[in-house]
Amino acid sequence: MISIKGLDKYFNKGKQNEIHVINNVTLELPERGMVAVFGKSGCGKTTLLNVLGGLDGYSSGTVEIDGKSIAKNTDDIRNRYVGYIFQNYNLSKDETCYDNVAAALRLVGITDEAVIEERVNAALKNVGMDKYAKRKPDTLSGGQQQRIAIARAIVKNPRIILADEPTGNLDETNTVLIMNLLRAIAKDHLVILVTHEAKLVDYYCDKVIELADGEIKSIRDNATPLGFSGRDKNGIYLGELERSDHESEILDVEYYGERPNSPIKLRIINDGAKVYISLGTPKIEIVDDTSEIKIYEGIFEQKDTSDGVDEIDMSKLPPVTGKKVGSLFNLRSSLISGYAANFKRHKRSIKTLRRCMFLFALSIVIMACTFGSAFRDLMMAKDAYSHNTFYVYTPNKEASDKLLRAVGDESTGVDFIRTQGPYGFSDFSASFRLGMFETFELSAFDSDFYTNAVLLDTTVAKGLELVAGSNEGLKDDEILISTKMADALLEKSYVGYISSYSDLIGLLSTNLSSDGRSARIAGVVRSDESAVYMSEIAMAKHVKRTLPESNTVLAGDFDMTLDSGKTVLIRGMGTDNNSYPAKGDIITIQGLPLEVTDIVISYLKYSDWLSGNGHTKLDIDAYFAERTSAEFPELIEGSEEYKAKAAELKNSYYFEYYDYYYTELDAFLRSRYLYTADMDLWLYFEKGKPEMKYTYYESDYYKAVKYREINGHYPAKAEFDLVSDKLPGIDDLKNEAYYNYENEYYSTIYSRGITIPSYVVSESDYVTLSKRVGETHKSALAGAITGSGHMSDTFTVVHSTDPALTEAWLRREFSDITHEYHKTMITPADVYEGIIRDRREEIVGSVISLVVMMVIMSLCMYFIMRSSMMNRIKEIGIYRAIGVSKRNLVFRFLIEAAVLAAMTVLLGYIAITAFIYIGYSISPLVSELLFYPIWYALVVLALILGITLVCGILPIVFLLRKTPSEILAKYDI
Repeated sequence: MISIKGLDKYFNKGKQNEIHVINNVTLELPERGMVAVFGKSGCGKTTLLNVLGGLDGYSSGTVEIDGKSIAKNTDDIRNRYVGYIFQNYNLSKDETCYDNVAAALRLVGITDEAVIEERVNAALKNVGMDKYAKRKPDTLSGGQQQRIAIARAIVKNPRIILADEPTGNLDETNTVLIMNLLRAIAKDHLVILVTHEAKLVDYYCDKVIELADGEIKSIRDNATPLGFSGRDKNGIYLGELERSDHESEILDVEYYGERPNSPIKLRIINDGAKVYISLGTPKIEIVDDTSEIKIYEGIFEQKDTSDGVDEIDMSKLPPVTGKKVGSLFNLRSSLISGYAANFKRHKRSIKTLRRCMFLFALSIVIMACTFGSAFRDLMMAKDAYSHNTFYVYTPNKEASDKLLRAVGDESTGVDFIRTQGPYGFSDFSASFRLGMFETFELSAFDSDFYTNAVLLDTTVAKGLELVAGSNEGLKDDEILISTKMADALLEKSYVGYISSYSDLIGLLSTNLSSDGRSARIAGVVRSDESAVYMSEIAMAKHVKRTLPESNTVLAGDFDMTLDSGKTVLIRGMGTDNNSYPAKGDIITIQGLPLEVTDIVISYLKYSDWLSGNGHTKLDIDAYFAERTSAEFPELIEGSEEYKAKAAELKNSYYFEYYDYYYTELDAFLRSRYLYTADMDLWLYFEKGKPEMKYTYYESDYYKAVKYREINGHYPAKAEFDLVSDKLPGIDDLKNEAYYNYENEYYSTIYSRGITIPSYVVSESDYVTLSKRVGETHKSALAGAITGSGHMSDTFTVVHSTDPALTEAWLRREFSDITHEYHKTMITPADVYEGIIRDRREEIVGSVISLVVMMVIMSLCMYFIMRSSMMNRIKEIGIYRAIGVSKRNLVFRFLIEAAVLAAMTVLLGYIAITAFIYIGYSISPLVSELLFYPIWYALVVLALILGITLVCGILPIVFLLRKTPSEILAKYDI
C-alpha cells in the first residue's frame, strides 16, 4: 500500500544547525492493520508521518501510495487515500461538528447534500457522536473533539488513517475509547499511529517501527494485541452504590447512594396529556440521552478487548469512487465567510483595517486627482498654442527687412510681426486675478486664473466682430481678448459673478501691463484663436521689457515730442565724448537711421548739475566771510576781530546758508525725475509731499526747518546741537509716505527708470524698433551683442492668416539661415511637439510621484492585511492540514478581499468621488485643482480595487508557499 525508498529529510540543510531528521528510511507497509511509529520525542516520528500524509516535503527518496508518488498532486492523493487524525484535533471552531466532518467529503468531490448527510451521520454514529452534530467543537470535551476528528477521517473511507499522538491530550478513559475505535478501523484499513507510549503500542498495534535519530532501529510484529479498557470518568456504576426502593400507588423510585441530609423535593404534575417534573432541591442534574454522564449496571471490570468489542460499521461509508477532486469553498460560502470575517468579528485589528482601507481609498483618489493635472494638460495640448504663429531666427537687417515687407502681402499670409529672444516659443500665459477690476487693484483672492493666448496688436483685430465691451479709442493699458480666450477664462472662473463675456470687462491682468499698470480688458471680439490684442505702443513696450535690444525709450514717457527719424541722447557725465555722437549726427539703431537732435546730460549729484548748468555756489566758510565783509566793512579781512565776527555769524545764521545753496534744487530734481523712477521724487512731484526733497539736503537741514516752523527762526548752530535729538526727523515721515503710497507707486511709475545712455525716439520709431533688428551704434547697444554690432539670437514672431502658405514662404526665403545652437524656424507643429515633450516629462514626474506614494500606501495596506491574516493562521493551517488546496484557499481569500473592498474601499471611493463632483457643480475652481473626469475616475477605481485585491491575497499566497506542516509548526498553533 505504502512504499518508501531511501527517504531523507533535512531541517536547515547546509547550515550550522542542520538536522537530518529522516535518514535513509526504506519501508513497505501493508494494506490494513495498525502500525505504530514508536520512539522518543524528537526522533522524527511526526515528521515521517507528515511526509507520508503529504503535509511536509522531503529532500530525497520516493514515497508512493498505491503506486502514485505523493510528491505529485499531493492534495489530490492526500484527500483520496489518507485520513488524518491530529493530536490537537484541528477542528474549525466556527463550524458545527457536522460541517467539520462534511468538509472531508466535499474535498473529495462529493456535492450531493443527501449523500453527504447520510455519510456524516453514519460516521458520527460510528464514533458515538451523532447526538452532537449541531454543536460547535468548543462546547465539547477533548475526547469528544477527537472522536469528531476520527469521524472526519473515516467519513470518506480512506485506505490509510494517519494518527499523530491522537491520545496525547486525553485522559485514560478517552484514550481507551479512541484506541478501541482506531483498532476497529484497522481491521479493514491501514492505521499508522505515532506515539511514544509503550503500553498503547503493546496493547493495540500489529507492527511496531521504532525510530531513533531519524533512522529505523527495529521493526517487529506484535502477534497478540489484546487492547485495554478503561473506566469511563463520566460513568456511574450502579452496582457500586447502596440501593433502596420506595414504592407507592403512583410512583416506583429506586434510590442509590448515601441518604441525603434533607428530603429531595420533587413535584410531579399530570394534566392528562403530559407529565411534568418540578425540582425544588438545588444542584440536581437530569440525566437523559444528550448528557455526557452515562449510567452502567453493575460495577466496573477490566475487560480483554481483543475480541473486537467496539465495532465500526462502514456499510454506509463505501469507498469514494471517481477521480473528481472537490473544493471546500465556493462563491456563496466565500461571500458569507468574507462578510463574517471582516464585519462580524469585533476585534480591534479588523476595525482598524476597515478604517485604514476607507482612508486608503480617499488618499488614492485625492493623489490621483492632484497629480492628474498633467494628463489634463496633455489632453489640452492642442489648445495650448497658436496654430497661426511661427518663430523665425533673424540674424541681420536683410532678414528683418524681408519680414517687414511680408506683413500685409497676400502671397505670404503674414499679418503681424514682432521680435523676441531665443526662448518662449509658445503662447503667452495671460493671468487674471479675481477681484482686480478697473476701480481697484487689491486682490480679493489669492489664486489666479489664466489661459494661453498669442499676443497681437490691435491692427490684427480690425474687422473682428465686437461681442462685449468696446474696441474704440483703446488706451495703452487696455486690451481686447478673443471669444475663444474669453470662453477659456469663463470655464476657469470659480465665482458666480463672472459667468458671461460682459462680466470679464474691467478685469485686470497680473502679468500684462503698460508702464507698470495692469492691463484692463476693454472688449471681447469674435475669433476662434486664443488671442490678446493690445495697442501698437503697448505691444512695443512689452517687447522692450522682454527683449531690451537697444537703449531706446519712448518720447511720450518724458513729456517730449519728436518727429519720426529724430532722437535725443540722454547720457552721463563721462569725459569720453568720442564714444557718443554729436548733435546733428546720424546714427543707426537696429538698422533704423536716426538724427541726434539734442543731447541731455544725466547728473547724479546736485553739485555736478550746478557746475554743468553754469551755477556757482560758495562753500559755507566763503559764504559767511563774504557776508561778514558786507555787514562789517570797517573790519580788516583776516584780522582776529574779523574772524570772530565771521564765526559768530556762521553760528547764528548757519542754516540760512542751505537756503542759499539749494536755491536751484527743484530744477535739479525735476531734471533728474525726467529719467528716474526714484520714489522720493515721485512723492515730491506727483503726490505733493514737500518733505521728500529734504532727502537730498544735509541731514540736519530738515530738523532746522521744523524748528523754524515752531519758533519763527532758525536755531543757532550751538543751540541746534543741544536740541537736535529732540527735533523730528524725516525718516518717520518717509516711512509713513512709503507705506501709504507703495502700491500705487509700484503700479504706475516703477518702470520709468532708464539705462544711461539712452535714446529717446518717437512713438512710430519705437513701434518700428519692436519689429526689427540690424546694426546698432555702440552707444545704444544693450543686451547680448556680437562683435559686429548686430543683435544676436533674436527671433521674429510671425503671425499668419494662412499657416500653410506662410510656412511654405518662410522655408523658401529663409532656408539659407543657420545658427550654431538654435533651430532657425519654429513652426506650430514644433511648438506642439515641445509642449507634448514638456508634458510628457511632467506626466512622468507625476506618475513617478503617484507610484511612489501608492507603493508606500500599498505596502502599509499589505502589512495591515497581513497582520489581519496572521490572526487566522490557525484556521489556514487547519484547512491545509485537512486537504484544502492552495488554489481553493486563495480563491476564498480573494473573495473575502473583494467583500472587504466593497464594504470599505468602494464606499470610501464613492464618498470622495461624490464630494469631488459636488465640488465641480459648486465651483469650477475644484475642476481647476482636481482632474477627475469619468474615464479617469473609472481607471482610479480599477486601480484601487486591484491594489486592494492584490494586497488581500499576497499574504496568503506567500504563506501557502510553506507546507501544511510548516504552517502548523512555524506559527505554533
